[in-house]
Amino acid sequence: MNKLYKPEIVKKVIDDTHYYYVDGVFKPSVTKILQEAMPTPFALRQWIGEVGNDKAKEKLEKAGERGTALHNACEEMLRGIEIDLTQFPVEADKKCLVAFKNWCAEYQPEVVEIEKILASELDYAGTLDILCKIKGKLTIVDIKTSSAVYDEHILQITAYQNALKEMTGESADRMILHLNPRTKIGYSVWEEKDMMIGNCIVTINSFMTVYNMYLMLNGGEIPQPKEVIDYPLTLKL
Repeated sequence: MNKLYKPEIVKKVIDDTHYYYVDGVFKPSVTKILQEAMPTPFALRQWIGEVGNDKAKEKLEKAGERGTALHNACEEMLRGIEIDLTQFPVEADKKCLVAFKNWCAEYQPEVVEIEKILASELDYAGTLDILCKIKGKLTIVDIKTSSAVYDEHILQITAYQNALKEMTGESADRMILHLNPRTKIGYSVWEEKDMMIGNCIVTINSFMTVYNMYLMLNGGEIPQPKEVIDYPLTLKL
């Protein structure tokens, strides 16, 4: 058995941006790598052209806030916390949360860990949504609330799968849970057999192709973040 990778990982969140320090050294997040190096899907480029850059930025920021709120609510339900649906006035969001409850009833996930922070010896880090067992099989579940499931989502969960294997020695299946209020049941599921781009099965090599493009776009080096300052929680004269 190969020696397990056991780094010390520190995650800092500044202005909604995640910074990962692995054994004291900054490592880029999986999402940052994909955002910078993956091409923008054609449908999204077309939409931005139709609504304009400023309007698109505003809408995408609101969509990000919505996605965060839904993620948090789903994770709270997994922790046994009752969700107040009156805090979600939009009908589509209510349907997504009910859909998540129904997915749990159907798949019966046995939660191992929520928001598990990972790092890879391949020089990246990230946080997976849910690590659980489904029908006895260890599974990484990534929740998506976007309008569709994109190639970058499959690459993202693949990077997490690899890092988990490095750190624990355990092989996990991948599952993307797409909460989509436009569907009849409110969700759809991408399972291990669906982790493909075109006709190709997505592996860690697929992600590293994008990673190498990220490095090339940054002059062959991991760009260092702006200085991250740890402010105290309170101030007093």
